Amino acid sequence: MVKARFVLLVLLLPALLLAGCDVFTASPFPGFTYATDISVNLGSRINSIASGKSPISYDLEVVDVPSALLSVFPTLSPRVLLLVEPPSSDPSLGFDYKGQLIFMDQDLNVLGQAATPTSLDYFSKPYSYAADGNIMAGYIVLNPSGGFSHKNVSLGLEGFSFTVVTPGPTVSTYVFSTPSGQYASFDLDYAIYNNTWGIIDSGHTLAIIPQAARPSSSDPNYPNLGYQLLGVSYDGASGNVTFVFSEPSTANIVVARMPLATATSGSGVILPGATGWPVDPGSWPLSLSQDRPALSADAAGIFMVQRDGWMTRYAWTAPSQTLGWSGGPVQIVGDRSLSRRYAFLIPQTGSQYMYRFDPSSGILTRYKRWW
Repeated sequence: MVKARFVLLVLLLPALLLAGCDVFTASPFPGFTYATDISVNLGSRINSIASGKSPISYDLEVVDVPSALLSVFPTLSPRVLLLVEPPSSDPSLGFDYKGQLIFMDQDLNVLGQAATPTSLDYFSKPYSYAADGNIMAGYIVLNPSGGFSHKNVSLGLEGFSFTVVTPGPTVSTYVFSTPSGQYASFDLDYAIYNNTWGIIDSGHTLAIIPQAARPSSSDPNYPNLGYQLLGVSYDGASGNVTFVFSEPSTANIVVARMPLATATSGSGVILPGATGWPVDPGSWPLSLSQDRPALSADAAGIFMVQRDGWMTRYAWTAPSQTLGWSGGPVQIVGDRSLSRRYAFLIPQTGSQYMYRFDPSSGILTRYKRWW
């Protein structure tokens, strides 16, 4: 029997070697399964939304509540949002948006389900609590249970947003974005809104590097050069905002931090010391060599779901300090599937969680902290 097993292993070994590392990294048991907490099957809801149409695209988002906003709206709590988008092209109607958002609390209890007010509207980033205590989903504003509040067509930026509370209290919502329609850029667009969605500031840009350091716009590859905004994190105590970028042309992740007041002065530059293109990644306060990971940024660092199947947590110094890495990375076997969606809840106080949605099963799972 032992000899037979040995022969079988010898016969299988060449096949395993030819298959490569995918056999091992594509394991259905990634390194965080021990931290499994709770799950919910959303299959029936998804089928109802899709009405038999495919393919379906998904986005998973966690909307946390800034601690300062709780002083104004003490009943707010985090939300987990799953966007379900069936095909939106109809041969007779043209664009016919069917996407819906499933609203859940952090324990995955379903609170509601939101459709757009018309089939010509759509949901998109950014997702966050806003200055009026509602949740923005692109230019559509919803209440915390998914009920429709209103549209704000001036919300044209599909980037990242956060809400700031200053003494008074004055509550404002900030949005930063790569310019609409651009693959990468050397500037960010930004806008600021008050608690009645009036525009405080818009039409201005924040330079990523100085004009003198940029390549010539006549460069035939110019549209592919520059930076993509992957994440933004704001700290109310220090007033600092941290920006995370991808530089697609070099497969690097770069990070910088600056005061929010400087970022929205109309003349701010995120990396003022850059002198020419290409910019050495080492010129940035933080940089990583990584090709297009799925990335989530929070006040304490970043999570990366990497294309090679690994999942990594990098922690950085406190927002009130000079930006630098804090300790070494925490890495586990993650997920090679590009279809599964991940989101993270990292509150300033309380339990921290990871959420994972598997489209093949319709199951959304919460995991306790593994990092």
